[in-house]
Amino acid sequence: APAPAGERAADRADDRAAALQEAYYGYGDFPEYELTDEARLSETMRHVAHTSQRRYAAGGYASPDTYDLTTPKLVQPPLQASTSMLPTFASPAPPARCGLTVDGVNYPGNDLLQVPNVSSAELCCQTCAAEPGCFAWTWGKRATGHGASGVCALKGRAPRPALSEVSDPAFVSGQPVQVGRAMPVRQHKPGISLYCFSLMLPWGYEPSLLQLQYSKGTSIFGCDEYAVYSNQDMLVAPGVRTSLVNSSLQCRKGGEFNTALNAPIFMTLWAQIVKDGQFRFHEWTAKVDPDTVFFPDRLRHALARHRVDGRPRGVYLNNCKFGLHGPLEVFSWSAVYAWASGASRCTAHFNKLCSGPCKWGEDMFIDQCLSKVLGVTREDEPTLLLEDHCNPPPGWRSCGNQSIVAYHPFKDVDAYEECSQGSGPSASTVSEDVSKKVP
Repeated sequence: APAPAGERAADRADDRAAALQEAYYGYGDFPEYELTDEARLSETMRHVAHTSQRRYAAGGYASPDTYDLTTPKLVQPPLQASTSMLPTFASPAPPARCGLTVDGVNYPGNDLLQVPNVSSAELCCQTCAAEPGCFAWTWGKRATGHGASGVCALKGRAPRPALSEVSDPAFVSGQPVQVGRAMPVRQHKPGISLYCFSLMLPWGYEPSLLQLQYSKGTSIFGCDEYAVYSNQDMLVAPGVRTSLVNSSLQCRKGGEFNTALNAPIFMTLWAQIVKDGQFRFHEWTAKVDPDTVFFPDRLRHALARHRVDGRPRGVYLNNCKFGLHGPLEVFSWSAVYAWASGASRCTAHFNKLCSGPCKWGEDMFIDQCLSKVLGVTREDEPTLLLEDHCNPPPGWRSCGNQSIVAYHPFKDVDAYEECSQGSGPSASTVSEDVSKKVP
């Protein structure tokens, strides 16, 4: 007797799932995928394929001939990784269900693209395997300030040649070793993990400077996690979109030193950074102006001299004998919290002292606030900054002192690159890094 209609439908569904597995993996017998996952995988593969076609048309690396867009099938491309980065397989056995997977870990930065509505870490892993430029992935299992639930972030090898492992319970991360792709992941010894951000004006020279920094993997893009803030949604570099801050970013000059009276702008920015919350996963936070030639490895080397133990209100670093200057500001985790919770108290204090808003820039306001009102420890760091407003030594613009963490200002792309190259290699070799091998 013929099988009932329901059984025939179930058989056809099983056949479709098996055909999908055969086409995608090159082998069958993969019962873990249910029909619902087949549909999700199909939709995800189409998204990745179309995105890769668009990237190719815009000058990206993935040829559209790699993909067959009529089905979820992937025509496997040649491996993109160098053999020194790849695990060794003893035999051409079929790929495992997924490659390296680590719960409670985020690999921030190096985004190729973000794929929404991915239902599991497993599907995120296989989505990465389908994208020839993807060497790692991070999946958001619940909503956070910088990562939404169900978003699969595919990671490439730019701007950094190695990813940083950041403990964060909202994420699962991994690498597609099942298709022979992987990249180094590093951990820092305690005390030197860096979250770095820049506030970018959407007009003028700053976008070009940030694009240069991304292409070289320097400045904030060499930190363990980075973000670019602006008042417009902009694609700064591949995989790097601005995070929005509710401000016009315009201010007038004035006060005793005729400086930019930008304290309200940065108060708004800091409020957004605290709301986003990514600084919480790093020991130190650095605010870096786009026209600052900044060497994060040198900062890590300097931070080894500054301990936060026994200082419940935290530590921040003074970078000039005249007081804190804004091109590079460095705060411990606790100092950011103290600033976030006490900024309104400082505003009331100084409004009373100045009989209205004090005509200060953001750097002077935060310096006075942290040290005089909130009781945050202020420590001098003489290697932190050389700049024209802090009595630099003769010839400083050659940027030849390899112990200096940052030079400022360099507003022209050519001048910026000349300073960066003139300074040579870092004073330390990410000295406290521990590279993690992929199995």
